[in-house]
Amino acid sequence: MCISKQTGYNWLNQWNEQGYEGINPNFGGGRPPKLTKKQKEQLKEKLKSKGAWLTPEVRALIRNDFNVVYSNRQVSRILREFKMHYAKQYAHDYRRPENAEEVFTESLDVAVGKVQGECIIGFLDQAAPQTRDNRQRFWSFDKPQIVKNTSRYRANTFGFYPINGKEVVAFMEHSTAEYVCAFLRLIRDKNHKKHIILILDNARAHIAQKTRAFAESLRISLVFLPPYSPDLNPIELIWKSIRRKISQIFVKSEWSFKETIRTTFHRLAKKTTFMTGWLATFQPILSNLL
Repeated sequence: MCISKQTGYNWLNQWNEQGYEGINPNFGGGRPPKLTKKQKEQLKEKLKSKGAWLTPEVRALIRNDFNVVYSNRQVSRILREFKMHYAKQYAHDYRRPENAEEVFTESLDVAVGKVQGECIIGFLDQAAPQTRDNRQRFWSFDKPQIVKNTSRYRANTFGFYPINGKEVVAFMEHSTAEYVCAFLRLIRDKNHKKHIILILDNARAHIAQKTRAFAESLRISLVFLPPYSPDLNPIELIWKSIRRKISQIFVKSEWSFKETIRTTFHRLAKKTTFMTGWLATFQPILSNLL
């Protein structure tokens, strides 16, 4: 049975004293934890006082406050037990207003108040995917490599990601007001009946008087995001996914490159998953329009 003789005698004595119940395993629960439950609660509260922590920082905190030394691995286990996330920090531009969400909420509320009945709501943005985009990560024993076409293609792309309308994607030579107006015409042609509330950033071509006047003539209300707040525009996540897709493929030609962007955008823009967080915050304002 692969046990020592002493274990056999121990079992015999336990059987003689207690019968069958005597030889049931009776584990003592292992070594007691170095941090008590109360101390862990205190640690959790201390961690909430700061937004982000490095593992060595938490390790030092435990050593200084509780005189307990843990390995980095054990510290990571404790933090996961606290339901903390281990991820890269999301970069916010220092010029972004601290009350960006409040400012945007006011602008959106004003635009909504001017619309009677149902309307179409969506997000506009431009991106310039390139064949050299490298966003995909791979598991590999060696350094991962991929065969790529060294020809460099770049596609100046306009996209419209709607909450409740028809998505639009187009390639434009430039990003001037003239081309923005041309894209607004495409949005209107694809969504020709209802009023449109269009959320976009403060690019010079977007805020140009020519763009504003043309949008008004098409029954499109422009709602501008606060400066340096791309996190409030869910279409940014679609561009990120498109760049990841490009990094996975071998681009044969400029046509196939643009076709990949076009088909991927149409496929992703039909999903609402990219705007789930945005809707959780701002949908109450739009409840009468959707």
